[in-house]
Amino acid sequence: MTTALTDLETRLAAPGGAALRDALAARAARMEATLRARMSAGLPRQNFPVWRDVADAAAAASAILASWPANEASPADPPGPAQPL
Repeated sequence: MTTALTDLETRLAAPGGAALRDALAARAARMEATLRARMSAGLPRQNFPVWRDVADAAAAASAILASWPANEASPADPPGPAQPL
């Protein structure tokens, strides 16, 4: 038995969790791409370390989410048959 530590873990384990995981991973990947493009276009030298760190954090979030096990069941899937006691 695994204990969820955060609301996100609970949501990923619920039906529809895989779709949520995929959406969040894609969002993090888009965020990283946007940040890196802006960095490539030029930033004031003093801002670069912060932007780099945020882009690295977005990349890490994307990687973690992409490998996170999540519930593949659709939120609309009916529950399975009741188990006999």
